[in-house]
Amino acid sequence: MGWVMMSERELNRVEVLAQVDDGRLSVDNAANMLDLTRRQVFRLLKR
Repeated sequence: MGWVMMSERELNRVEVLAQVDDGRLSVDNAANMLDLTRRQVFRLLKR
């Protein structure tokens, strides 16, 4: 495996989505933190 370079913003997005996936954070809170809509959060989680 190689290295994956991520910006600070991308890393934050991954961490927040992981918390939603684990049930530690609500979709509404994640949407507010990432400045996205609920629908966009669900779409990101699907990927």
